Amino acid sequence: MGVNIVGSGSATDIGGRDINQDGVLVTDNLFAVADGFGQGGEMASQVALQTLSAVFSADRSIAGLLAACQDANRDVWQRANAQNDIATMGTTLTAVANTVDIGVVVVHVGDSRLYRVRQGRLSQLTLDHTVVDDLVRAGELNERDAESHPHRQVLLRALGVAPVVDLDYGGISLQPGDRLLLCTDGLFRTLSVDDIKAALLSGAEAQRAADDLVSSAVCRSAEDNVTAVILSA
Repeated sequence: MGVNIVGSGSATDIGGRDINQDGVLVTDNLFAVADGFGQGGEMASQVALQTLSAVFSADRSIAGLLAACQDANRDVWQRANAQNDIATMGTTLTAVANTVDIGVVVVHVGDSRLYRVRQGRLSQLTLDHTVVDDLVRAGELNERDAESHPHRQVLLRALGVAPVVDLDYGGISLQPGDRLLLCTDGLFRTLSVDDIKAALLSGAEAQRAADDLVSSAVCRSAEDNVTAVILSA
């Protein structure tokens, strides 16, 4: 089954918004961040994480994880469509699970991210599902122009916007000493890659490192909610 997760820490802050629409989930075998959006976005992120946790706890296989994500999507979709004033709500989801059949897995939709730091090197393990990132991957936009593009935060995929959601998922290679970071865009749009890498390599235990990352983003006037979950292998 490979290397397991042996430590975790999480932190979240309202940042530059009036309400915190981010959600965070930390259990023994499931870790996730969700960034809600639209009227009722805070409800979307919480509903998604509650359903994800409940369904996965009953079946900790990869099939159970994917079913839990689809159930989470359905619950947000149904909640949004039950009330006109929250019909536009939805949420991103990036989750790491320790499954019983294939080990540590990531499942992802939206523009929250998963990073891994290994032997001093930081790697982004998820792709952002945004209009701008699609253009960059297609070679139609360079990364410098993408940073200021007016549609840089327009999502192509998220939970709660359709009855079924298209998910990215896959196994995660872990070695002793690796660290994983799940975070919402309020963190990585405020801090540089070097800032993030330095925090993960600081030697601080996972909770302290998560607190430091979120505090750093808030101190640098993050315009959005800021959430981080750090996992140590």
